[in-house]
Amino acid sequence: MVREGWEVPGRKAVVTWTTIWIVALNAVKAWRYGTEGISEWPRLRMNTKNQCGGSFQSPINITTSAAIFDSSLGPINFLHYREALREAVIENDGHTVTITPTRRSKAFVTLDDLPGVYKFKQLHFHWGDKSTQGSEHRVDGKSFAMEMHLVHFNTLYDSTEEAYEHPDGLLVVAVLFKIEKHGNRAVGSVVKAIRRMNKRADRQVQLSQFASLADLLPQKPSLSYFYRGSLTTPPCAEAVIWAVLKNYEKVSESQLEVFRHLQAEETPVGTLHLVNNFRPSMPLNGRRVYKNFP
Repeated sequence: MVREGWEVPGRKAVVTWTTIWIVALNAVKAWRYGTEGISEWPRLRMNTKNQCGGSFQSPINITTSAAIFDSSLGPINFLHYREALREAVIENDGHTVTITPTRRSKAFVTLDDLPGVYKFKQLHFHWGDKSTQGSEHRVDGKSFAMEMHLVHFNTLYDSTEEAYEHPDGLLVVAVLFKIEKHGNRAVGSVVKAIRRMNKRADRQVQLSQFASLADLLPQKPSLSYFYRGSLTTPPCAEAVIWAVLKNYEKVSESQLEVFRHLQAEETPVGTLHLVNNFRPSMPLNGRRVYKNFP
């Protein structure tokens, strides 16, 4: 089925992959969050195409009553998600916390109505200085305490640069987190690693074994909202199919406090805590939001 606002062009066979985050970080000398910082993104000079002022930007506010049920989408298939990440690196890059496998992960996702295999490459988080904000996506105008992005690459393209040119180059699974007294156990293992970084003032810590990706997902993770969008950080490439999961995961206040004590990038007035690393909702500009559940 061809969906309005979600056209997918022809594809090519896979050759190799480079990491999109390396390209993104090398492409931009400096960028900031906050109202003033984000307003500058469309004018940033970089060595790749800057699409931060484009028409198909992310995140968005999802109006559930306007989402279109499409039975042909089928469930999201999470394959090899229950296998532990035996070797990974957790890193504070000054904008977020990323977890990236150092040994090739077998995890990938597919969607019945979307040709291609999307290989898992990394995950990262967005959070606020208080629990009433932090997520990038909103649902019916409501923000959540934290949002996790599981980034997957379409193996049908030859390179990251080529994927940037296509609306199905990446598939990012977004998980929204609500505050509960007892948080997610897998998030707890992330928190332990962050504490190690904070204690040692390190930016990067090796993880000998990390919980399975499935442990970070909510109940019935195959149910989702879908739309065509972009990366939520510069260069904001409009190359993403977003899957914002219907159900929420949990995080505790104590777990979030550890995230909030991460160090942001060095500034002339000292080191700031890394908080409010989220982009506000962007206009839909005629795009449709679909869902795979009635």
